[in-house]
Amino acid sequence: AGGRRRGGEAAAPFEERAATPPDSACAELTPTGLDTLSAREVSVLALACAADRAQRGGDLRLASLSNLKLARLEGAYAELPGEERDTFRAFARERAQRAIGVALTLEGDPAQVELIGRLAEAAVDYGDTGSSALASALTALAERRDPAATSIAESLQARLALARGDSLAARGHVHSAILAESRRPIPARLPLHYLLLAEADPANRAAHIHAAYVALDNLRPLLPRLDPLTEESSFSLYMRDVFIAAAEVQLEGAQGQDEAGRIRRAQEIVEAYRQAELQSAFGSECLPPRQASRLDDLRPGETILYPLLLPDRVELLVVSRGEGDGAPRYRRLAPNRGVGRTEVARLVEAMAVPLSYGQDGWREASRRLYDILIAPVADRLGPDAMLAIVPDGALRALPFAALLAPDGRYLVQQTRLSTIPALAFSQPAGAADGDALSVVAASLQREMVLPVGRFAELEGTTREAQIAVGFAARGRLVPDFTRADLVGALGGRIDVLHLATHAAFNGRSDRAFIVANGEVIRLSELREMIAGTRLRGDAIDLIILSACETAVGDDEASMGLAGAAVQAGARSVIGSLWQVNDEGTAELMRQFYQRYAAGRSRSEALREAQLALIERGGANADPNIWAAFALLGAWR
Repeated sequence: AGGRRRGGEAAAPFEERAATPPDSACAELTPTGLDTLSAREVSVLALACAADRAQRGGDLRLASLSNLKLARLEGAYAELPGEERDTFRAFARERAQRAIGVALTLEGDPAQVELIGRLAEAAVDYGDTGSSALASALTALAERRDPAATSIAESLQARLALARGDSLAARGHVHSAILAESRRPIPARLPLHYLLLAEADPANRAAHIHAAYVALDNLRPLLPRLDPLTEESSFSLYMRDVFIAAAEVQLEGAQGQDEAGRIRRAQEIVEAYRQAELQSAFGSECLPPRQASRLDDLRPGETILYPLLLPDRVELLVVSRGEGDGAPRYRRLAPNRGVGRTEVARLVEAMAVPLSYGQDGWREASRRLYDILIAPVADRLGPDAMLAIVPDGALRALPFAALLAPDGRYLVQQTRLSTIPALAFSQPAGAADGDALSVVAASLQREMVLPVGRFAELEGTTREAQIAVGFAARGRLVPDFTRADLVGALGGRIDVLHLATHAAFNGRSDRAFIVANGEVIRLSELREMIAGTRLRGDAIDLIILSACETAVGDDEASMGLAGAAVQAGARSVIGSLWQVNDEGTAELMRQFYQRYAAGRSRSEALREAQLALIERGGANADPNIWAAFALLGAWR
């Protein structure tokens, strides 16, 4: 095997590790220690280290912020079953309570109200119903007598009233919170207050959730992409729960004469949800204009699947042509109430992490995910059929091709596959002409030490790039490329841009980049380079990123390849969810280009290349090799 596969044993789950004293958090952040940690564990230790250093250095605002984020991360583990759930809820609650005391000392700090409020909200999230710390926070907020403080305090009082079972008092507090929030210049919490009112007034739940959605629709142009205080996405703080609740209400009422209309409205909400998530992660300015596909563009045998992960169930929306080549329409399949968002995310991690390391233990999760996501549409699968999936949350990090059917076959053995970030950013058809395929293949083989990190030598990238140009009618090879080399190579008509180099797609646009010789190129910068070809009428049809890696277990980071596809501006992207060894990558690319250059569609060429590796057996038949590669965007 070549030099791309990540080594080492998979890290033990965080909950199985001994509790880490604050003094030792920074000590564990060493190159050796990081090799044994998951991305989530690194985040926990980094925040614990930052909080400890800030506290000792007297930067109480930074200490409060770090502890707020750390409480939320620890609280994420509260969704574990059994005793661990209560343990991590207690960890998160106690950390938030201690941090409230620190935030109360920040007199004169303009961020004090928000810090106190968010820490108090975190404490209540994890079970605080009346601690002295929470009482102090409520008193401090009440003394401020400004709309922001009143809005937060009243919503907290409403939640505490609900915990006591006093819905009448809760409704009164929520109405006060709505009134106070409406007096703010940007009433960011207003949609969330309406959601809280829906909880306090279940008889009118649908009306309150509709009000939340309308309020969010009015607010979205005013909300910054990133929260000024914590730099979290505004989408995760203020939007996600509203979109989910709005879609849920439509689906719950999808019956009788209005069934088709409600399903269509639910799909429109889900589509707006996907677009808002992309815009929040990357910024509207980083999303190139696209001519969205229309439902009428779907051909017989092509199906679009919208999974929607809700707290208590999984909903599947499907669009395809009906019997007799009728017009495409949306259908809602029977919801799966035996599983929810948290369990699906855990199953994705249980499959993707060991599979990416070439380890065993992923098959049970793969079969379970097939049952949840694919079995309900199994009648639509076939060698000549096409399944395009609009993944939700953790599903963006899922290697769909390796999902296992009950008969033991992989999903890729049943049908062609593509994933699309949102319908508005998809185009079923590409424009490549196999008889005159033009390919630019830029590779980086040498080791790179850059401010963003150290990147190991990629031994087989030059050979891989040679394979790419070898099948092209017009090919240009750019070894150990620089930014200037890439700009120059993009000067003519290009069908395929093949980048054989390190790449990272971990969340926001400023964190997504490819590695060049001596520098990094952000995806937004690559998009600007590609935009020049589009202005000439020579839009790049396909980008292949063969040594990239996306995060698993982090909902924002798992935007990954979906974000790359949208940002780069090509019609479609083929990339790897994890790093694959040189021999396997080269063979898969050889099989792919042989078929693509012969005129097969990109989805056909990729599927047939993956099947070729499976059928030949040997090391390359391992799904660690072929399942890493996914097609995003146009599939024809």
